[in-house]
Amino acid sequence: MSPPRTWLLTGAKQGDNAQAERLAEAAGLAFERRRLVLKPGYDLAKPRIEASLHHVDLVQSDALTPPWPDLILTIGRRMAMVALWIKAQSDGRTKLALIGPPKSNSAQFDLIVVPFHYRARQEANICRIGLPLLGIDPKRVAAESERWRPAFAHLPRPLTVLLCGGSIGTHSFDPQTARGILATIARMGGGSLEVATSRRTPPGTADAIAAALPPQARLHRWEKAGKDNPYIGLLAHGDRFVVTGDSISMLIEVARLGKPLAIAPMRKANRTVADLVRRLHVPDEMAYDIAGMSQWVMDRFLPLIGRHASTRDFSALHDLMYRKGWAVRLGEAFVTPAEPPADDAAIAAARLRALLEAPTLP
Repeated sequence: MSPPRTWLLTGAKQGDNAQAERLAEAAGLAFERRRLVLKPGYDLAKPRIEASLHHVDLVQSDALTPPWPDLILTIGRRMAMVALWIKAQSDGRTKLALIGPPKSNSAQFDLIVVPFHYRARQEANICRIGLPLLGIDPKRVAAESERWRPAFAHLPRPLTVLLCGGSIGTHSFDPQTARGILATIARMGGGSLEVATSRRTPPGTADAIAAALPPQARLHRWEKAGKDNPYIGLLAHGDRFVVTGDSISMLIEVARLGKPLAIAPMRKANRTVADLVRRLHVPDEMAYDIAGMSQWVMDRFLPLIGRHASTRDFSALHDLMYRKGWAVRLGEAFVTPAEPPADDAAIAAARLRALLEAPTLP
Protein backbone atom coordinates (compact mmCIF):
# COMPACT_ATOMS: atom_id res chain seq x y z
CA MET A 1 0.00 0.00 0.00
CA SER A 2 1.47 3.34 -1.02
CA PRO A 3 1.94 6.00 1.67
CA PRO A 4 -0.60 8.82 1.82
CA ARG A 5 0.11 11.72 -0.49
CA THR A 6 0.48 14.97 1.45
CA TRP A 7 0.69 18.51 0.15
CA LEU A 8 2.06 21.40 2.17
CA LEU A 9 0.57 24.68 0.96
CA THR A 10 3.09 27.45 1.65
CA GLY A 11 3.14 31.19 1.07
CA ALA A 12 5.44 34.14 1.69
CA LYS A 13 5.28 34.05 5.48
CA GLN A 14 8.33 32.11 6.62
CA GLY A 15 7.06 31.74 10.19
CA ASP A 16 3.83 30.15 8.96
CA ASN A 17 5.67 27.83 6.58
CA ALA A 18 8.00 26.74 9.38
CA GLN A 19 5.08 25.70 11.59
CA ALA A 20 3.51 23.57 8.87
CA GLU A 21 6.84 21.93 8.07
CA ARG A 22 7.51 21.32 11.78
CA LEU A 23 4.20 19.49 12.18
CA ALA A 24 4.66 17.41 9.03
CA GLU A 25 8.13 16.35 10.11
CA ALA A 26 6.97 15.54 13.64
CA ALA A 27 4.26 13.31 12.18
CA GLY A 28 6.81 11.54 9.99
CA LEU A 29 5.04 12.49 6.77
CA ALA A 30 6.62 12.53 3.34
CA PHE A 31 5.22 15.68 1.76
CA GLU A 32 5.30 17.76 -1.40
CA ARG A 33 5.38 21.55 -1.18
CA ARG A 34 3.00 23.64 -3.23
CA ARG A 35 4.27 27.23 -3.14
CA LEU A 36 1.51 29.79 -3.69
CA VAL A 37 1.98 33.42 -4.72
CA LEU A 38 -0.81 35.87 -3.92
CA LYS A 39 -2.08 38.52 -6.28
CA PRO A 40 -1.05 42.11 -5.45
CA GLY A 41 -2.92 43.42 -2.43
CA TYR A 42 -3.93 40.06 -1.02
CA ASP A 43 -0.91 39.83 1.27
CA LEU A 44 -2.71 42.40 3.46
CA ALA A 45 -6.34 41.96 2.41
CA LYS A 46 -8.43 39.54 4.46
CA PRO A 47 -10.83 37.78 2.08
CA ARG A 48 -13.72 35.72 3.36
CA ILE A 49 -12.71 32.11 3.96
CA GLU A 50 -14.30 30.07 1.18
CA ALA A 51 -13.24 27.54 -1.44
CA SER A 52 -11.55 29.83 -3.94
CA LEU A 53 -8.43 30.60 -5.96
CA HIS A 54 -9.42 34.17 -6.87
CA HIS A 55 -6.64 35.60 -4.67
CA VAL A 56 -3.85 33.36 -6.07
CA ASP A 57 -1.51 34.22 -8.95
CA LEU A 58 -1.77 30.89 -10.75
CA VAL A 59 1.00 31.76 -13.21
CA GLN A 60 3.60 32.40 -10.50
CA SER A 61 2.41 29.61 -8.18
CA ASP A 62 3.11 25.89 -8.31
CA ALA A 63 0.59 23.88 -10.30
CA LEU A 64 -2.57 22.69 -8.56
CA THR A 65 -3.61 19.72 -10.66
CA PRO A 66 -4.70 16.09 -10.09
CA PRO A 67 -4.01 13.60 -8.75
CA TRP A 68 -5.28 15.31 -5.62
CA PRO A 69 -3.54 14.57 -2.32
CA ASP A 70 -4.91 12.49 0.52
CA LEU A 71 -4.02 15.26 2.98
CA ILE A 72 -3.37 18.98 2.85
CA LEU A 73 -1.55 20.66 5.72
CA THR A 74 -1.40 24.44 5.79
CA ILE A 75 -1.76 27.60 7.89
CA GLY A 76 -3.52 30.94 7.50
CA ARG A 77 -6.75 32.10 5.87
CA ARG A 78 -5.37 32.62 2.36
CA MET A 79 -3.88 29.13 2.18
CA ALA A 80 -7.01 27.70 3.85
CA MET A 81 -9.12 28.99 0.95
CA VAL A 82 -6.95 27.06 -1.51
CA ALA A 83 -7.20 23.95 0.66
CA LEU A 84 -11.01 24.18 0.61
CA TRP A 85 -10.94 24.55 -3.18
CA ILE A 86 -8.81 21.43 -3.58
CA LYS A 87 -11.10 19.49 -1.25
CA ALA A 88 -14.04 20.45 -3.46
CA GLN A 89 -12.16 19.31 -6.59
CA SER A 90 -11.48 15.94 -4.95
CA ASP A 91 -15.19 15.47 -4.15
CA GLY A 92 -14.38 15.72 -0.46
CA ARG A 93 -11.79 12.94 -0.39
CA THR A 94 -8.83 15.19 0.50
CA LYS A 95 -8.50 15.66 4.25
CA LEU A 96 -7.59 19.10 5.53
CA ALA A 97 -5.40 19.97 8.50
CA LEU A 98 -5.08 23.65 9.39
CA ILE A 99 -2.89 25.42 11.95
CA GLY A 100 -4.79 28.24 13.63
CA PRO A 101 -8.59 28.56 13.79
CA PRO A 102 -10.42 30.05 10.79
CA LYS A 103 -13.06 32.71 11.40
CA SER A 104 -15.59 30.73 9.36
CA ASN A 105 -16.14 27.31 7.78
CA SER A 106 -14.27 25.56 10.62
CA ALA A 107 -16.41 22.43 10.18
CA GLN A 108 -14.92 21.96 6.69
CA PHE A 109 -11.52 21.16 8.20
CA ASP A 110 -10.80 17.69 9.54
CA LEU A 111 -8.19 18.88 12.04
CA ILE A 112 -7.45 22.37 13.38
CA VAL A 113 -4.36 22.79 15.55
CA VAL A 114 -4.95 25.70 17.92
CA PRO A 115 -2.07 27.22 19.91
CA PHE A 116 -2.74 28.63 23.38
CA HIS A 117 -3.13 32.29 22.39
CA TYR A 118 -5.97 31.76 19.89
CA ARG A 119 -9.60 32.24 20.87
CA ALA A 120 -11.58 29.25 19.64
CA ARG A 121 -14.47 27.12 20.87
CA GLN A 122 -13.61 23.53 21.65
CA GLU A 123 -14.92 21.23 18.92
CA ALA A 124 -14.19 17.63 17.97
CA ASN A 125 -11.80 18.69 15.21
CA ILE A 126 -9.81 21.04 17.49
CA CYS A 127 -6.39 20.01 18.86
CA ARG A 128 -5.21 22.39 21.59
CA ILE A 129 -1.48 22.91 22.14
CA GLY A 130 0.62 25.33 24.19
CA LEU A 131 2.99 27.59 22.30
CA PRO A 132 2.92 27.68 18.49
CA LEU A 133 5.04 25.17 16.58
CA LEU A 134 7.92 27.58 16.23
CA GLY A 135 11.57 27.39 17.14
CA ILE A 136 14.98 27.32 15.59
CA ASP A 137 17.39 24.42 15.25
CA PRO A 138 20.20 24.88 17.83
CA LYS A 139 22.59 23.21 15.37
CA ARG A 140 21.85 25.93 12.83
CA VAL A 141 22.46 28.61 15.46
CA ALA A 142 25.78 27.00 16.38
CA ALA A 143 26.85 26.89 12.73
CA GLU A 144 25.89 30.53 12.16
CA SER A 145 27.68 31.51 15.38
CA GLU A 146 31.07 30.90 13.79
CA ARG A 147 30.16 32.75 10.62
CA TRP A 148 29.02 35.85 12.52
CA ARG A 149 31.76 35.80 15.17
CA PRO A 150 33.81 38.60 13.50
CA ALA A 151 30.75 40.88 13.52
CA PHE A 152 29.61 40.41 17.11
CA ALA A 153 32.16 38.60 19.29
CA HIS A 154 34.29 41.71 19.93
CA LEU A 155 31.41 43.88 21.21
CA PRO A 156 31.28 44.98 24.88
CA ARG A 157 29.11 42.75 27.04
CA PRO A 158 26.31 42.24 27.72
CA LEU A 159 25.16 42.35 24.12
CA THR A 160 21.50 43.41 24.12
CA VAL A 161 19.56 42.60 20.95
CA LEU A 162 16.33 44.42 20.10
CA LEU A 163 14.22 42.48 17.59
CA CYS A 164 11.46 44.57 16.02
CA GLY A 165 8.23 43.24 14.58
CA GLY A 166 5.56 45.56 13.25
CA SER A 167 1.98 46.74 13.45
CA ILE A 168 -0.81 44.18 13.69
CA GLY A 169 -4.58 44.54 13.66
CA THR A 170 -5.04 45.72 17.23
CA HIS A 171 -1.61 47.21 17.99
CA SER A 172 0.66 49.70 16.26
CA PHE A 173 4.44 49.86 16.24
CA ASP A 174 4.70 53.61 15.76
CA PRO A 175 7.76 55.88 16.15
CA GLN A 176 6.73 56.98 19.65
CA THR A 177 6.57 53.35 20.83
CA ALA A 178 9.97 52.61 19.30
CA ARG A 179 11.58 55.62 20.99
CA GLY A 180 10.08 54.55 24.32
CA ILE A 181 11.55 51.05 23.97
CA LEU A 182 14.99 52.46 23.18
CA ALA A 183 14.79 54.81 26.18
CA THR A 184 14.00 51.90 28.50
CA ILE A 185 16.90 49.88 27.12
CA ALA A 186 19.22 52.87 27.57
CA ARG A 187 18.35 53.02 31.28
CA MET A 188 19.66 49.46 31.69
CA GLY A 189 23.15 50.76 30.92
CA GLY A 190 26.32 48.95 29.93
CA GLY A 191 27.31 46.67 27.11
CA SER A 192 26.28 46.99 23.48
CA LEU A 193 23.04 47.29 21.55
CA GLU A 194 22.19 45.74 18.19
CA VAL A 195 18.76 46.38 16.63
CA ALA A 196 17.17 44.37 13.82
CA THR A 197 13.96 45.25 12.01
CA SER A 198 11.78 42.75 10.16
CA ARG A 199 9.53 42.52 7.12
CA ARG A 200 6.62 44.10 9.02
CA THR A 201 8.46 47.02 10.60
CA PRO A 202 6.97 50.29 9.23
CA PRO A 203 9.60 52.34 7.37
CA GLY A 204 8.79 55.43 9.43
CA THR A 205 9.36 53.49 12.63
CA ALA A 206 12.68 52.16 11.33
CA ASP A 207 13.70 55.74 10.54
CA ALA A 208 12.77 56.82 14.08
CA ILE A 209 14.87 53.99 15.51
CA ALA A 210 17.86 55.04 13.40
CA ALA A 211 17.55 58.63 14.62
CA ALA A 212 17.22 57.64 18.29
CA LEU A 213 20.00 55.04 18.49
CA PRO A 214 22.69 55.74 21.07
CA PRO A 215 26.33 56.03 19.95
CA GLN A 216 27.98 52.73 18.97
CA ALA A 217 24.61 50.96 18.60
CA ARG A 218 23.87 49.45 15.19
CA LEU A 219 20.67 49.09 13.22
CA HIS A 220 20.23 46.16 10.82
CA ARG A 221 17.36 47.05 8.48
CA TRP A 222 15.44 44.16 6.97
CA GLU A 223 15.76 43.98 3.19
CA LYS A 224 13.80 41.76 0.86
CA ALA A 225 16.88 40.59 -1.00
CA GLY A 226 20.53 41.31 -1.57
CA LYS A 227 21.70 41.60 2.02
CA ASP A 228 22.97 38.93 4.38
CA ASN A 229 20.43 38.74 7.21
CA PRO A 230 22.19 38.75 10.62
CA TYR A 231 19.18 37.38 12.53
CA ILE A 232 20.64 33.94 13.30
CA GLY A 233 24.00 35.50 14.16
CA LEU A 234 22.27 37.81 16.64
CA LEU A 235 20.47 34.84 18.20
CA ALA A 236 23.81 33.11 18.59
CA HIS A 237 25.80 36.00 20.05
CA GLY A 238 23.18 38.00 21.94
CA ASP A 239 23.36 37.84 25.75
CA ARG A 240 19.87 39.22 26.37
CA PHE A 241 16.95 40.04 24.09
CA VAL A 242 14.14 42.55 23.83
CA VAL A 243 11.39 41.55 21.39
CA THR A 244 8.30 43.55 20.48
CA GLY A 245 5.17 41.84 21.77
CA ASP A 246 3.57 41.42 18.35
CA SER A 247 6.21 39.02 17.02
CA ILE A 248 5.22 35.62 18.30
CA SER A 249 7.77 33.85 16.12
CA MET A 250 10.75 35.84 17.42
CA LEU A 251 9.53 35.62 21.03
CA ILE A 252 9.32 31.84 20.85
CA GLU A 253 12.57 31.38 18.95
CA VAL A 254 14.46 33.31 21.63
CA ALA A 255 12.63 31.52 24.45
CA ARG A 256 13.33 28.05 23.02
CA LEU A 257 17.05 28.89 23.01
CA GLY A 258 16.84 29.57 26.74
CA LYS A 259 18.08 33.16 26.39
CA PRO A 260 17.09 36.00 28.79
CA LEU A 261 14.12 37.74 27.19
CA ALA A 262 12.07 40.88 27.80
CA ILE A 263 8.82 41.60 25.99
CA ALA A 264 8.39 45.18 24.78
CA PRO A 265 4.78 46.42 24.93
CA MET A 266 3.02 47.62 21.81
CA ARG A 267 0.70 50.60 21.58
CA LYS A 268 -2.99 49.59 21.61
CA ALA A 269 -4.14 51.26 18.40
CA ASN A 270 -6.10 49.78 15.50
CA ARG A 271 -3.77 49.55 12.51
CA THR A 272 -6.52 49.87 9.90
CA VAL A 273 -7.93 53.01 11.50
CA ALA A 274 -4.44 54.51 11.80
CA ASP A 275 -3.75 53.86 8.10
CA LEU A 276 -7.07 55.40 7.03
CA VAL A 277 -6.60 58.53 9.15
CA ARG A 278 -3.05 59.03 7.91
CA ARG A 279 -4.32 59.06 4.32
CA LEU A 280 -6.20 62.24 5.26
CA HIS A 281 -2.80 63.86 5.88
CA VAL A 282 -3.36 63.90 9.63
CA PRO A 283 -0.06 64.01 11.57
CA ASP A 284 1.14 60.54 12.55
CA GLU A 285 0.92 61.09 16.29
CA MET A 286 -2.68 62.32 16.07
CA ALA A 287 -3.56 59.41 13.76
CA TYR A 288 -2.26 56.89 16.29
CA ASP A 289 -4.17 58.66 19.09
CA ILE A 290 -7.41 58.36 17.10
CA ALA A 291 -6.62 54.71 16.34
CA GLY A 292 -5.97 54.10 20.03
CA MET A 293 -9.38 55.49 20.98
CA SER A 294 -11.00 53.38 18.27
CA GLN A 295 -9.36 50.22 19.59
CA TRP A 296 -10.40 51.09 23.15
CA VAL A 297 -14.05 51.30 22.03
CA MET A 298 -13.86 48.02 20.08
CA ASP A 299 -12.24 46.16 22.99
CA ARG A 300 -15.18 47.08 25.20
CA PHE A 301 -18.05 46.80 22.72
CA LEU A 302 -17.29 43.65 20.74
CA PRO A 303 -17.25 41.23 23.75
CA LEU A 304 -20.80 42.38 24.55
CA ILE A 305 -21.96 40.76 21.30
CA GLY A 306 -19.74 37.71 21.67
CA ARG A 307 -16.95 38.87 19.38
CA HIS A 308 -13.36 40.05 19.67
CA ALA A 309 -11.24 42.43 17.62
CA SER A 310 -8.76 39.62 16.99
CA THR A 311 -8.79 35.82 17.14
CA ARG A 312 -5.39 36.04 18.86
CA ASP A 313 -4.94 37.08 22.48
CA PHE A 314 -1.38 38.38 22.65
CA SER A 315 -1.64 39.37 26.31
CA ALA A 316 -2.56 35.79 27.25
CA LEU A 317 0.59 34.53 25.52
CA HIS A 318 2.73 37.17 27.23
CA ASP A 319 1.24 36.34 30.63
CA LEU A 320 1.97 32.64 30.11
CA MET A 321 5.60 33.44 29.30
CA TYR A 322 5.88 35.61 32.41
CA ARG A 323 4.35 32.93 34.66
CA LYS A 324 6.63 30.21 33.31
CA GLY A 325 9.75 32.35 33.72
CA TRP A 326 10.49 32.40 29.98
CA ALA A 327 10.31 36.19 29.77
CA VAL A 328 9.99 39.40 31.80
CA ARG A 329 8.34 42.72 31.07
CA LEU A 330 10.65 45.28 29.54
CA GLY A 331 12.18 47.29 32.36
CA GLU A 332 12.34 44.37 34.79
CA ALA A 333 15.60 42.57 35.53
CA PHE A 334 16.47 39.93 32.94
CA VAL A 335 16.37 36.31 34.11
CA THR A 336 17.76 33.14 32.55
CA PRO A 337 14.93 30.57 32.22
CA ALA A 338 15.29 27.43 34.31
CA GLU A 339 14.30 25.46 31.22
CA PRO A 340 13.05 26.41 27.76
CA PRO A 341 9.41 25.89 26.71
CA ALA A 342 8.29 22.36 25.89
CA ASP A 343 7.58 21.46 22.28
CA ASP A 344 3.98 20.31 21.75
CA ALA A 345 4.58 19.12 18.20
CA ALA A 346 4.19 15.50 19.32
CA ILE A 347 0.63 16.16 20.54
CA ALA A 348 -0.46 17.65 17.23
CA ALA A 349 1.48 15.01 15.26
CA ALA A 350 -0.41 12.20 16.99
CA ARG A 351 -3.75 13.75 16.00
CA LEU A 352 -2.51 14.21 12.44
CA ARG A 353 -1.47 10.56 12.13
CA ALA A 354 -4.82 9.47 13.57
CA LEU A 355 -6.59 11.58 10.96
CA LEU A 356 -4.68 9.88 8.15
CA GLU A 357 -5.45 6.43 9.54
CA ALA A 358 -9.18 7.16 9.85
CA PRO A 359 -11.32 6.00 6.91
CA THR A 360 -12.43 8.67 4.46
CA LEU A 361 -16.18 9.10 4.54
CA PRO A 362 -17.90 8.62 1.18
